[in-house]
Amino acid sequence: MNIKEEIKKRGIFLKKRWGQNFFVGDPDKLLDFTSITDRDFVIEVGTGTGNLTEEIAKRCKFVVSYEIDKRLKEMIYNNIEGVRNVEVKFMDFLKEEEFPDGDLMFFSNLPYSSGTEILKKVVMINNITRGYFMIQKELGERIKSCPSKKTYSAISVFLQTFLSFRKLKDVSKENFFPVPQVNSTFFEFKRIREWEDRWDRYETFLKRVFSKRRKKIKTSIFSFIKELPEFNMDLRPENLSIEEYIKIYEIFSQSKNKPNS
Repeated sequence: MNIKEEIKKRGIFLKKRWGQNFFVGDPDKLLDFTSITDRDFVIEVGTGTGNLTEEIAKRCKFVVSYEIDKRLKEMIYNNIEGVRNVEVKFMDFLKEEEFPDGDLMFFSNLPYSSGTEILKKVVMINNITRGYFMIQKELGERIKSCPSKKTYSAISVFLQTFLSFRKLKDVSKENFFPVPQVNSTFFEFKRIREWEDRWDRYETFLKRVFSKRRKKIKTSIFSFIKELPEFNMDLRPENLSIEEYIKIYEIFSQSKNKPNS
């Protein structure tokens, strides 16, 4: 019985608020794009029916997989029966506070409803050093976008400050159930910078700047940073590079921390 038939037989109605679109393509063909080895400890978000989880477990040392939908428990345990290197946690990954020590690999068919929130949490878990994820194609283009493109946004800058992304392949929407309206993209990422407390205002800062993306930075940024040496004041927020944003944020942080500022 395939996944679609099994879900229907069990009378499970998938919930849009959880962004449930299960991968029903060939797991091996997808995982062959990865470099998962028997030394890797994998954090998977979105166990789904367990079909991908089972195949990941065959290639790695151990998998901790998170699934928010407890109605899928029986299906998952049926699929991973006899697989000893998997732990499934029926909880919201976004609420998890404790993770294993040592280098971790991430894997996810990201829920459409919370994909960017999950990636932002990954940014803050420093021992997740690399990983793979599927995400709707349009959002993937925003994540990997570069300066001067229409898709370049606050989320592009935030995520690329800490992670480098490489597109592996586009995945047809026909490989998911229910069939979504858009195709997906499969990405690899690697950590390039660790999360520290000093970044705690970074996302808010970026959103504030990009809220005036068509304004020149002498207007959009000078409203809350009085001095910005060595920058072309006629550039717009969408023209600045990741490294330039990092430098500006450092100035912003220092100015906010000055007495009486």
